[in-house]
Amino acid sequence: MKKLSLFLLFATCLLLGKAQVNCYRIYLHDKANTPYSINNPQDFLSDRAIAKRARFDIRITEEDLPVNPAYVQAIRQTGDSVLVMATSRWFNTVVVRCPETTALSAIGQLDFVDSLVPVGYLADISEQSDTIDIDIPGDVLEPTTDSLQYGVAFPQIAIHNGHLLHNEGYKGDGMLIAMLDAGWLSFNRSEYFANLYENNQILGTYNFVPGQSDIYSGNSHGTSCASVIFSNINMISALDNLPLNFVGTAPNANAVFIRTEISENEQLMEEDFWVAGAELADSLGTDVLTASLGYTLFDNSDTTIEYSSLDGHTSLASRAATLAAHKGMVVCVAAGNEGDAAWHRISRPADAEDILAVGAVGVDSIPATFSSVGPSSDGRVKPDVASVGSQCQAVNVLTLPLPSGDLLFTYIDPIDGTSAATPCLAGLAACLWQALPQYSSLEIMQMIREAGHIFSAPDTVMGYGIPDFYRVYLENRDTTVSILGSQLLGDISVYPNPCHDQFSIRNAATDTKDIVVFDMSGKVVYNKTISQEAVVNTEKWATGLYLLSVKGTNGWSEAIKVLRQ
Repeated sequence: MKKLSLFLLFATCLLLGKAQVNCYRIYLHDKANTPYSINNPQDFLSDRAIAKRARFDIRITEEDLPVNPAYVQAIRQTGDSVLVMATSRWFNTVVVRCPETTALSAIGQLDFVDSLVPVGYLADISEQSDTIDIDIPGDVLEPTTDSLQYGVAFPQIAIHNGHLLHNEGYKGDGMLIAMLDAGWLSFNRSEYFANLYENNQILGTYNFVPGQSDIYSGNSHGTSCASVIFSNINMISALDNLPLNFVGTAPNANAVFIRTEISENEQLMEEDFWVAGAELADSLGTDVLTASLGYTLFDNSDTTIEYSSLDGHTSLASRAATLAAHKGMVVCVAAGNEGDAAWHRISRPADAEDILAVGAVGVDSIPATFSSVGPSSDGRVKPDVASVGSQCQAVNVLTLPLPSGDLLFTYIDPIDGTSAATPCLAGLAACLWQALPQYSSLEIMQMIREAGHIFSAPDTVMGYGIPDFYRVYLENRDTTVSILGSQLLGDISVYPNPCHDQFSIRNAATDTKDIVVFDMSGKVVYNKTISQEAVVNTEKWATGLYLLSVKGTNGWSEAIKVLRQ
């Protein structure tokens, strides 16, 4: 059995500065003898996530397998005080709070443990935080309110021609947006968002921060960010009896709120929570991941993060952001608010490759002085694009402390920060992908970059500029038919494709084939075993893209995209 010197552990702790350390990232050696298998992805991925992987031919690999639960249990059993806070299947790590040196030594001596890295300090915690199950339904209910009276939100949507995309009917219906943030104070209590719960658009919440189980308490940063996307307010104001309208960038989209941020301070473990949140979003089949979070300084460190580390490969969160993009999510990350501060640069994980790091401008298209600048340390254009983050209209929360308890008010008022610019752009990205479902997440993000108003001459403040989302839609809306046509896959042919009220499936092989058709939410709409030919009636199907999965007796499985017009 290998030995891990406590002296070396404590020497490593000193690298974080003089602050106390009792939280660690544990790197595991392998996933040997795991009960999970890539042949049974339903054990760790939702149907929606599996359908997305098949839709874009994204392989399910050992990297997707969860951390071996036997390893996690063995770590827990090293001491009563050991609290497992998060795991990462992509990096095969476990994050623990371990205040006792004897337990820490025992963890270091486990055969499957490669190394330990100190990631911060947490005071006494009575128990692991509670979580709320997330339910991804097969059917998505249409909102009962559908106002296009944008109110004060119109300029921040119109700057991207997002209102024109909405006018085409693309307002995020059926799309899933996951938000990583510090809290959504009063979101579930405000009349402004009641329709979202009535329409089942808030699919669930999850918390990774120990001791803060209620994501609707504590911090209101997520409330403001979410309001920029999901608001669909059309009411009479109780204050002045006047119409109150406020519409977000994707008012019909579905949401999952995931707390990954410790609002009281900045610690390295928040990058681990960021990773865990991104992996959860992946397992749910999320379309757009938006995070108005960034790191340039950790409180238990004597110095800032070195600019050289902003290379997309040093930070665990940055690496996870890139992986999330390659696993089928449009990833939007705030560039940071250090443009007029000493640091000046973007924050992590905005340096990640193949994502959209978002800078801030005003509705006049002038860059905000606070918006962090690029490039990344390896010379890539950063931020990628820009959206309205200076005087961006949002829902704010005012807390009035009273002897009987805090009194909370929600109201609409402008806010500043790339935290606002990011959801502004993320919501429109969801609408665009709804309109162009035939393209992958990486293709959608590249289209958004190329639609920037300074794409040919990017700078270090706005990147490729302010994207015109309606232009992207107009330039690509007619390509679905040309890339589909009558399709042949092995012994299976599908025709006509695109179809209207029906299409046929022909099997040229001697063995039978299992045919399963999914809609884009992951719901099974057709399931049959065929020997030679079958006719599929699509009269009751909604128009849009579907995924036809084929499985033969030899286990072979592929997929065909079918368009119902």
